Amino acid sequence: MIYITCNISVQEQILDIMEEAQVRDFQVIDQVVAKNKIGDPRFNTPVWPGYNSVILAQVREEEKVKELLFKLKEFNRTAYNESELLTVCTWTLDDYFFGESMHRND
Repeated sequence: MIYITCNISVQEQILDIMEEAQVRDFQVIDQVVAKNKIGDPRFNTPVWPGYNSVILAQVREEEKVKELLFKLKEFNRTAYNESELLTVCTWTLDDYFFGESMHRND
């Protein structure tokens, strides 16, 4: 599982990176209020404008995970300012199924 949170201003760029990495199984949670380690809070209010987007991706192939993480780290290295930095976390899925099929990571 890959968790990405980003400023809404860069969401399309992140989705393009995911498309390049051929990650096609993901969900986008829009208008997430957030307070990050760096930068101003984004609470979508007049005092703290803006908001984040969260992208959750289910990826079974380790090489694809490594490729995506490399590209996301590269994005952070080239960000214009701290408000564009991504927060990315990964964890192993014990079970992952869609429709009738089920895959276990043993």
